[in-house]
Amino acid sequence: MMRKTIVTLFAGFVLFGCNNDKKQETALLNDVIKTHDKLMADDDAIMKNKMALKSLAKSDATIKDSVAVYSKTLDDADNAMMAWMNKFSPDFTGKTHEQVMAYLNSQKTQILKLDTQINDAIATSNKYISKVKAK
Repeated sequence: MMRKTIVTLFAGFVLFGCNNDKKQETALLNDVIKTHDKLMADDDAIMKNKMALKSLAKSDATIKDSVAVYSKTLDDADNAMMAWMNKFSPDFTGKTHEQVMAYLNSQKTQILKLDTQINDAIATSNKYISKVKAK
């Protein structure tokens, strides 16, 4: 009787532990995906700013070099996002909980850096576009 109770308790702890592991993995994956989705929305701002910069360069040849710098910053941010998306793989088949968590934590770190890079590129180009338009 005691042995059956111990086995049942142990099985419960194992199942609960696995369930908790999956919850942790899912929560971290959702964090990464949430940031990704936000950045995909920011992609519209990148494209809008690139078009605005191109338009400004056509109307004023003296700012061509500055426009090229801001356009490159936007391109670099966009390309970094595309590179991250091409490498990201949410297939965790055969991976341990520790491997999944390590991978997702590294992906979260990378996508947060991308978030900063993209936000900075948009903010600086917005500022430049506003400054040139105000002239």
